[in-house]
Amino acid sequence: MKRSPILAACLGALLATDLPLHAQPAEPDLPRVRPVVVAQQSAPSFLESIAVGPDRALYVTDFQGRQILRYVDDRGFSVHARLDVHPWGMVFDTDGTLYFGAAERGITDRTSPPTQWVYRQAPGEAPRPLLRIDAAQALNGMTLLAPGRVLIADGRGGVIWHLDVKTAQATPFIRDEALDVPPGFQLPTPAANGLKIHRGHLYVSNTARVSMLRVRIGDGLEPSGGVEVFAEPVRADDFVFSPTGNLYYTTHRKEIMKISPERRITEVPGIGPELIGSTALAWREGDDGPFAINDGGFIAHHWYGGPAPAASNLVRLRGLD
Repeated sequence: MKRSPILAACLGALLATDLPLHAQPAEPDLPRVRPVVVAQQSAPSFLESIAVGPDRALYVTDFQGRQILRYVDDRGFSVHARLDVHPWGMVFDTDGTLYFGAAERGITDRTSPPTQWVYRQAPGEAPRPLLRIDAAQALNGMTLLAPGRVLIADGRGGVIWHLDVKTAQATPFIRDEALDVPPGFQLPTPAANGLKIHRGHLYVSNTARVSMLRVRIGDGLEPSGGVEVFAEPVRADDFVFSPTGNLYYTTHRKEIMKISPERRITEVPGIGPELIGSTALAWREGDDGPFAINDGGFIAHHWYGGPAPAASNLVRLRGLD
């Protein structure tokens, strides 16, 4: 996984441009998706993470707005919780409790705030701080390993944290340089970013390394073996698996990409400006496609000098498999 400083610099330059990073053009026989904006948050906003709640509503963190939004079909957004922190990744436990990472301050030009807090919201209660992981630097994507056990990606340091919610303690689950930024990397782009468990593996998007990684999870719910590259080049932010096993990922541009079980990487056709700054995806059981969110160009504006951001959207993508 080691790359030269020159290659790291080249990757950094690519990350700061609008050039898509993928291996193959869109498949000719792949249906053209018609995105539908079903909810919108006015600018400046930064829709960062999305999760399906136990009530089948969609819950979305608005980092810039310091709030969690809730979407019910055909009713638009409502404010689920107002916060005094900036929320990042999120996940629901099997008992309906919501966990999310949080930063104490917002985005500034070309910098990302330290994200060390984990908040908990039990059903019927307000969100409350659970713990601060002082050794963490950039808590990001979350996934549920088992009831009461949450895995959290750290965008710096090459670590995936394991949170035991009963003891409110976090310990390293995996440490590996493959999860960190390449040597000499200077951009605020996160390394370990999105997390999902699928068919006995923990998948991790490393945005800075332009790789989709995975590690086998053993019968004892512990890492088994080392971190391997599942696919590259893959400039993924968050991602989701479809019911048929395809992996779809956001790019923090407007592209939505697909990795087939055979590891073929293609672009989903039909995605337009409604998903500029695409950040995350969620797929509800029984739906014919995922929902996607974006930041309206918020990061491109603050980190790369792009135009003023537009509204952030919740977009339904039908017809994917």
